[in-house]
Amino acid sequence: MNSNHTEFVPGNHFPANRKAPDRNGILSELSKYGYTGQGNISLIDTSRASDDIRLNYVIDKKWVLRFCNAPEMTETRLIELNRLIERYLQFGLKCPRFLTDQNGRFFHAWDGLNCYLQEYIDLPTANEVRLEPDEEDRVWQEVLDSVAAFAEMFKNVDLSSTMGMYSLFDLAPYDIPIGKDEKQQNFEKLCQTLLEIRETRFVERLQAKHTMIRERIRSVYKTLPRCVFQADENLSNILVDKNHHLAGLIDFNMAGTEVIVNQFANLGGGFQESITEPIGANRRMQYAIDCYHKYQERMIQIYHATALEKRAMKWYHWIALVAGWPQVCFFLYGLKTETLKNEILELLSLLTDDF
Repeated sequence: MNSNHTEFVPGNHFPANRKAPDRNGILSELSKYGYTGQGNISLIDTSRASDDIRLNYVIDKKWVLRFCNAPEMTETRLIELNRLIERYLQFGLKCPRFLTDQNGRFFHAWDGLNCYLQEYIDLPTANEVRLEPDEEDRVWQEVLDSVAAFAEMFKNVDLSSTMGMYSLFDLAPYDIPIGKDEKQQNFEKLCQTLLEIRETRFVERLQAKHTMIRERIRSVYKTLPRCVFQADENLSNILVDKNHHLAGLIDFNMAGTEVIVNQFANLGGGFQESITEPIGANRRMQYAIDCYHKYQERMIQIYHATALEKRAMKWYHWIALVAGWPQVCFFLYGLKTETLKNEILELLSLLTDDF
């Protein structure tokens, strides 16, 4: 967007009966935090719905003034997140702090929205630069290595009452209204789709295996070491330096406490979901197993896991493969596609076996 505009027009999710802040309003809000901007402003609108507004105004590449109506973002939550950000800074990654006004408060009210300020880090994200395939793989390995080393350094340190996005049983903020963790919701959606296409035998087998694995996890998960993570490590949240190496993290909205080996199990690996033509269920399963050994076992070499953690990580990995959001989206797509349906059914059958 042209920074010379005096008005910034949000996307389609912003309600037509609302008025977004103009340049003067943005600079006026910035001044309430004790800062003066020159007015070089750009808007990044990441709103998802009228009840999930997220307007992000980048000012002079120094600050991000955010306007939102997310109920989970509170004074207490930002205090919690700043403590975590300080840990990442101590660890050596660049992460943007949340900033308070002269009265020590994060939030200001603005026309029915919450307004708060965050530092801006002038580095590109990994998905903004043109990474070659080998570069992308290297950056991702650097991310996973950093997750493992961070867990080793901050295991059981200052745990948050807010759970991370991968959490089973103990609910993350976005799962609380529904009353089920996301993986349970995803699994139920998969089973419902199988029933709709009359694949009852797969549902029965999957449910039996799913129940067995979750009960194994339930019996030990409260005793497993935990850590507070940024919890949404993907290429759009990973900052890279001029040589395309990991430099920092942004977007801590999903941050929370997580069982360490569950975090590991959910990072890296899958069934080559980007390939939407048939390649064979065995090939997809072998790819998932190879990723498990390539990424997760390397993380265990950096993070000194106990024997129980190593066993539990395999159970968590199974849950991630059968009920992770990318995987379930792929299953649902494939089950409705004649060319992939049989391959997906065979893959689900393989998932009911030990691997």
